Amino acid sequence: MRFVATLVAPTASSHLDYATVQSISTCLKTHGATLGAEDWLSENEACDIFFSELDLAEAKDLIRNEVAGTNIDFAVQETSGRRKKLLVADMESTIIGQEMVDELAVRHGIGDEIARITEKSMRGELNFEESLRQRVALLKGIEEKELEAISSLMVLNPGADTLVKTMREHGAYTALVSGGFTYFTSQIKDICGFNEDRANDLEIQSNKLSGSVGEPILGREAKLEATEELIKQLGITLSDVCAVGDGANDLAMLSAVGMGVGYHAKPIVKETAAFQVEHTDHLALLFYQGYRRKDFI
Repeated sequence: MRFVATLVAPTASSHLDYATVQSISTCLKTHGATLGAEDWLSENEACDIFFSELDLAEAKDLIRNEVAGTNIDFAVQETSGRRKKLLVADMESTIIGQEMVDELAVRHGIGDEIARITEKSMRGELNFEESLRQRVALLKGIEEKELEAISSLMVLNPGADTLVKTMREHGAYTALVSGGFTYFTSQIKDICGFNEDRANDLEIQSNKLSGSVGEPILGREAKLEATEELIKQLGITLSDVCAVGDGANDLAMLSAVGMGVGYHAKPIVKETAAFQVEHTDHLALLFYQGYRRKDFI
């Protein structure tokens, strides 16, 4: 079976040099791998090392040890089926850097209280659906116009729009599937160019937040269900999917798909997701799929 190890470094603070690539190649060969060609996807930024005759899990452990203490991200996978046909992305702290309920809470002096609930949920210490109900209940009475006021706080994480637009340009379907709210996901959908967005509905009464969220809540299992629904619509399989997220409510979909990526993730996701982006940005997801820098939109 043929495998590929992809190394990615952040160009803003450092670069990926030939010596590092050679060192990792030598390490793999020393432990029994038959090496293929090296392929630079982007000079000083991303490189593929092709190999066979070495267990994938062992190869990942070897590379993890080699890059420890550096800011290099890496992925190891089979070469077949590497280019994905569906992107499913979480929004808050993944596509954007903010948690919008937290931002609204800060504006109204209850930020610490709601942030504690959010963190417990993202770490997997509290059921996501219940945590969302608790947080929204604390927002009761806030004017609907406040949602518009905090929309300007949403900032894309680096490479997010390039990831979406590049995959769409090359034939993939892209979906924003969030445990947040449609008021915000609809805006990010248009900014990034996602095909569609799915999220929760904040209930409004007399132009104020009612303190309730529409049921059923789009949480951990619902994210996986949405992914499964999309693959049926597209006539593909779970192995054809790249999913990315940061928190515990993303784990079900990240664990089920062909390329489940933890993006600057909470500890429980770092321990579980097969692919990680810890030091770089969303462009790493494109390099992991074998896209070259010149392919980016």
